[in-house]
Amino acid sequence: MSHLKERKEKICLNCKAGLYGRYCHVCGQQNLEPKETVWHLVEHFFNDITHFDGSFFSTVKYLLRKPGFLSAEYMAGRRASYLNPIRMYVFTSAIFFIILFSLRSPDKIVKVNETKEVGKGLPVLVKDSAKLEKQLLDRKIDEDDKEELRTRLDKLKVEMAAIKKTFGDTTTRTFIRADRDSLFLQSLNDSLKQEGLPASVQNKIRAAISKDREDQEGGINLFGTHLGKYKTVEEYDSAQKTLPDNSSLRNGWFTRILARKLIATQAGYNQDKKSWWEHFQENFLHSFPKILFFSLPFFALILNMLYFRHKQYYYVDHGIFTIHVYCANFILILFMLLLSKLGEMINLGWVTGVINLLVFLIWVYMLVYLYKAMRGFYKQGWFKTLVKYLLTGFLALIVNLILLLIFLVISAITIH
Repeated sequence: MSHLKERKEKICLNCKAGLYGRYCHVCGQQNLEPKETVWHLVEHFFNDITHFDGSFFSTVKYLLRKPGFLSAEYMAGRRASYLNPIRMYVFTSAIFFIILFSLRSPDKIVKVNETKEVGKGLPVLVKDSAKLEKQLLDRKIDEDDKEELRTRLDKLKVEMAAIKKTFGDTTTRTFIRADRDSLFLQSLNDSLKQEGLPASVQNKIRAAISKDREDQEGGINLFGTHLGKYKTVEEYDSAQKTLPDNSSLRNGWFTRILARKLIATQAGYNQDKKSWWEHFQENFLHSFPKILFFSLPFFALILNMLYFRHKQYYYVDHGIFTIHVYCANFILILFMLLLSKLGEMINLGWVTGVINLLVFLIWVYMLVYLYKAMRGFYKQGWFKTLVKYLLTGFLALIVNLILLLIFLVISAITIH
């Protein structure tokens, strides 16, 4: 309720109706003095967003202390005393993600360990070869392990021979794994010509080598089509245009759209891996509000299936219950984030211990909150509620994992 002074005149300023109290019975406007201070404007701002007249805090109190109570009150029609569920979800989720992204930058929330491969020069490869030969002489190693060592040694010798042939015995150049694999495959390809094999056999071996090279170099397989050989979208489009319209090798319109997106993504990743990962993390983290929003109707659908025999509950009732559960989780996680940040700022032994204990207790309460809310709202016994609680958690996990995978792909292919 506003703290502005009530007007003495009993005529509504908005619709000119006669008044019998503080509120107009026709349009609902309060009969207040029209002059406002800056503080009143700020107060109106919060009123419009959260109905911030005391119902917000009372709603949060019931939401956290009596799980399932607000949903039961809403279903019973007692709604004016509490904050509207939709408005509460919008407000709590917005505040939650604003604070989350303020306290935790994307690179701290998702950490990617980048390992840069160190190249090896010819002298190092000679030492590696000597180590493998020494291991082969060890009697403690069984025959199966020795066979693997022999294969590695033979491959390494072919790589060294290819390096010496191409770059000379005294080269100081270093070679990463991809370089050595390429030299190894090229050496195998060259040796085919010296073996005098039939052309058909040589072509099959070359095809196998080519496929192996594509696998080594990485790339993308889309509906059986390897896209790793296309470095740019233009190169892919040019190759597609050269194929006849009725060719089985020519991709359909949907495959072409996905192919262009994936090739562009792969090109961006190859050009600047660090920048690509930074953009990917940012895209993915800002997708979390969407993931939670899209999971809402699925969570309500799970509850609708589990309580299908209770005809007094409609799908909308399960939806309201789900919104209240989500809001409670937002608030509880927010408490944990703020407590953790406070512990980092104070950095005092016993204070950190107390904060860690509080965070742990909140985690435990979050785990039991859904169970208590289901008992409070659906009014079933502890055993039935426990079974349905576990089923709900399992099915919700599957749904969220599917949504997570979908948004992972979307985050990757929408990087600019």
